[in-house]
Amino acid sequence: MKARPVPSSWERFYILDAKNRPVEVFDRGEWSRWMTENELIFRRTLLDESGVTVTTRFRGVSDQKTGEVSLFVTRIAGMEARDDRSYGARTLDEAQELHERIVQQILRKLTGR
Repeated sequence: MKARPVPSSWERFYILDAKNRPVEVFDRGEWSRWMTENELIFRRTLLDESGVTVTTRFRGVSDQKTGEVSLFVTRIAGMEARDDRSYGARTLDEAQELHERIVQQILRKLTGR
């Protein structure tokens, strides 16, 4: 039995197709061009009074070491530094649902409801 070659990088690269579904690409240059030429942010919610921003974007890279393919990330910023967080998601739908849940949680926290 032959051993599989170990990849030189533990990262896998993805772009989005016309329906915003991730497609793996094997050419880092192609990936880099696509990432530069396309809009990566799908949703940004700015809660003006609190200064909190919630942003959901396409990452385009997965880390093989962790075994998770979180190609989308939702980031909370502008709260106290210890509260700033990022959450990964596998699909755009999952990321957008997460975004909405986070925004609603923050609004409840800010309004005391």
